[in-house]
Amino acid sequence: MTAWPSSSSSSLSSPSPACSSTSVPAWSTTLTSTSMASSPSRRRRSRRGVEMLTTTTWPRRLLLVAGLTLSSLHLSRAEPRDRRLQDDDEDLGFAGQIGDYSPEDLSQVCEHQTYDQVAASVEISEGETVYDKISKNQTHRYFFRSYNTTTMNQADQYRKLIINLEPCKGVVYLFVRKTRQCYPNPYSCITGLGTELEKRGTDCEWTSFRSEIDRSKDGTPTFFEVPLSSTKYYLSIYATESSAYTLTVLADIGAFPRPGAAGKIEASQLRELQVQLSWSPASFIPTGISNVKKYWVYSSMLLDNDDRSNMAVFLRPDKIMNTVCGLTNNTDREYTTVLPSSCGTTCNVTVDGVITDKRYVFNVIVESARGYKMAYAGLIMKTDWEVVRQATSDKTLKVIGAVSGSVLGMVVIIYFLMLKLYG
Repeated sequence: MTAWPSSSSSSLSSPSPACSSTSVPAWSTTLTSTSMASSPSRRRRSRRGVEMLTTTTWPRRLLLVAGLTLSSLHLSRAEPRDRRLQDDDEDLGFAGQIGDYSPEDLSQVCEHQTYDQVAASVEISEGETVYDKISKNQTHRYFFRSYNTTTMNQADQYRKLIINLEPCKGVVYLFVRKTRQCYPNPYSCITGLGTELEKRGTDCEWTSFRSEIDRSKDGTPTFFEVPLSSTKYYLSIYATESSAYTLTVLADIGAFPRPGAAGKIEASQLRELQVQLSWSPASFIPTGISNVKKYWVYSSMLLDNDDRSNMAVFLRPDKIMNTVCGLTNNTDREYTTVLPSSCGTTCNVTVDGVITDKRYVFNVIVESARGYKMAYAGLIMKTDWEVVRQATSDKTLKVIGAVSGSVLGMVVIIYFLMLKLYG
């Protein structure tokens, strides 16, 4: 998985045997579905389909063999609909036998989609960023599709899809499936949440790739940049505690800013109340699609009990300081903004008013001209300015003392000699 700057790494899980990840047109399920059960009603429908084949004209026969009737052709034309998709209105394909053209019923195969804690599916558009809150043990579902031929015709290194999940607060995991349903099932690999029987596995049903779920990176963003090898993606977001998050899906990857030097920020203390921050400018791949609009600089003093939960998390799930929404939630406002025209090989800014012997969090958010934002890795710094009251070094003072003592001794000796001579 491509990570920036401290993204949760992905673990590849093999798709469930019940559903292949190979891209198959929706109508082809009329020939490949396993729903050709041997019940009497299904056999009767099959026989009727065979009779229709023997009595129809050749053009209609060809349509039936392909699994398409006039009614199915009509259903294949997408009509405008509400973006919140109900279970009976999802992209389900069609049933698997000739003469039966009703939408395929996946309530048995995809039983987890009917759980009370699983929300209705929402279609997310290309380049859209959504913000939402989610409760503990709840799953939000998103559906993304792209038929942009311009994007599909890009070279392999540019024909990719960015899926960026950023926690604003709490712990959220991202599960992704390509091509066809079911939606990924987080409950197949996370069981007994919050109890002594809690278990977390590695094989999650209906999942092509996912976040790390072993608690090692709880509270970190998940950034996927994967080959755009399918037109449809099914996303599940699962929370282990009450959380908030933002989700961005983008196929036009050249519009997304990428922090320079893997998001590294450097800091140096100039004076007692002054710190200078430096970072490498952001870039775009491929170039020429967008450019940097400005950088947002954030500074926040930490409390004595603000410790990192582990080195992979910045800082901890209830105070996240390396995501865009996490920084805006945990700071009053940005300290300042920096225009890209003021940057050379590095960008620099001076932060005034820092208090001696206190810990500070510094971070930068880059914003592109298309409005997409990405946070750098962040930096924790303890200011420690030593107040020097000694005018010079100890060695110099020793030399001066020795010389002064010798001179004073000579003056005393001369004084006593004069008293003896003239006394």
